[in-house]
Amino acid sequence: MKKSKIYDPKRDIINTLSYKKIFNQPLTIYQLIYYGHCYFMNLSEVHEALGELIRRSKIKFKNNKYFLSSMKFKEVDKLFEDSKKYFLELEKIVFIFDKIPFIQMVGVTGSLAAYHFNEETDDIDLFIICSRDRVWITRFLVVVIFKFLNIYVNNKHPQMKLCPNIYVSDSSMSWDSSKRNIYVANEIVMMQPIFQRNETYFKFLHMNNWILDFIPNFVINEVSINSQEKELTLLDFLEKIIMFLQEI
Repeated sequence: MKKSKIYDPKRDIINTLSYKKIFNQPLTIYQLIYYGHCYFMNLSEVHEALGELIRRSKIKFKNNKYFLSSMKFKEVDKLFEDSKKYFLELEKIVFIFDKIPFIQMVGVTGSLAAYHFNEETDDIDLFIICSRDRVWITRFLVVVIFKFLNIYVNNKHPQMKLCPNIYVSDSSMSWDSSKRNIYVANEIVMMQPIFQRNETYFKFLHMNNWILDFIPNFVINEVSINSQEKELTLLDFLEKIIMFLQEI
């Protein structure tokens, strides 16, 4: 998505809120600017555009959040409070990630990252970045530990369980160019890191600065990225064995 040639904040606000309506997600003015699908010039212009859209009944404002008039504003406050509660619960298990030396970053994605978590239906999606050539060992350890603690997602009772659904290597953090779109960009900018080593979260953002084509107001901090040569070890052999076993 390229930046519009003609700047029209009212149209761009409607476009952003229309996308968020799909997920029944209203936005504060900060979220609207930071996660907006266009480049907003300044805060006063956004306030003016929002006021006019409200007067024209195109959007509504409730509990410090903006949303399309056609969207049903329901249970948003409860979902927000539930989300905060489960982030606090996640803090209790962060030590697990620290004990697995191959985990470089863990981020929460999906409904919980958007603070729109429904504890009756949703599981907790996790995005995990692993050390180079350690994805399969990491996946094996995470699944075993989560199942032992009875916090791993399952088909019978997925609610409130942990679902580590994406594992990537820190040597290939750049998103596949054929799969770059507005949905993935939104998932990346909304992701909430809960554990990291060596500034891996910021390195991941830097490697995926294409998201600015879709969400240009998002801020990506500068970070140094150094590639290192790696010697083969016994763990590399174990990685291949575990990969083979998990693919069977």
